Amino acid sequence: MKKIATAFLTISLLATTPVFAAEQESNPIRQEEGMIQQGKDFLYKELTVDEIMAQKGMKSVLESFYDKFPQAKAYKIKGSKVKEIENDEEKNEIHLSLIDEKEALFVEFDIETEKITKYTQIVDDISKSELPGKVQASLDKVYSLAPEVNNLKPYGSTMYFYTKKGEEQLKEYKVRFNESGKIVEGKTTGKEFSITFDETGKVLYCDFERLPLVNLEGNTKEEKAQDLLKRLYGEEANEYKIKKVNEISKDDSNDEDFDSRRGNIVFMPTSSEKEPILVHFNTKDEFTMFEETTRDILEFAGLL
Repeated sequence: MKKIATAFLTISLLATTPVFAAEQESNPIRQEEGMIQQGKDFLYKELTVDEIMAQKGMKSVLESFYDKFPQAKAYKIKGSKVKEIENDEEKNEIHLSLIDEKEALFVEFDIETEKITKYTQIVDDISKSELPGKVQASLDKVYSLAPEVNNLKPYGSTMYFYTKKGEEQLKEYKVRFNESGKIVEGKTTGKEFSITFDETGKVLYCDFERLPLVNLEGNTKEEKAQDLLKRLYGEEANEYKIKKVNEISKDDSNDEDFDSRRGNIVFMPTSSEKEPILVHFNTKDEFTMFEETTRDILEFAGLL
């Protein structure tokens, strides 16, 4: 339950990204009684269940939503009325959360259109047998990445299912590994890593910060990064070319974790339908992270 709550906080922050204002008078959003200002462009007000259900169009929308997620009928509903500025336009929504011990559903309901614009489903503690067959097959390949991986055990697998621009995305599965195969009092110790797949088995993200990869083939960072990509993507790796290597000097970095985030290698796909990939390395030139990203993010971060 604690992990689900943390995930919801992350999603909420990414979704709203409020910029805090020095004075409330500068807020361009029309104030309503009882609304709390969280940022310059973000206001909210907690709602009771009765207030949520009294909202026009809410009952019929939830009935349709329950057809897709019937188990959620038994979950408690919490919600807030939200006003925010996004792309210079004011949005008026009701944000709902339906949370059980293992599952959480977060829903954004547009007050004007009386429709659900976004939703996210998070299911925690998924066993290996519950993973899709293609994910299990890809997971087996992970053990070839480093000798140390063979001594680690999976724990805390989580499934994410969400919408983006109104369209349902492929389900994603994050699998964590450590030496004991479990988490105690919210913490793990020693070697560990996590890896995220989509439901087709494609690797979207790896975090090897606490288990740096060192047994990759090649004499240079570039050659080793290509070997890592091939191990994760197979023949599809041939569809990516190194675009740029970004190295950061300690004098230019304000990152407290500089030792593990010294730089990255940018892989660009030959197809416009595929997304770029970043491979991060530490001060020892060991790889600590692998992630699929977007061209917009790379350009914004100045990595191209």
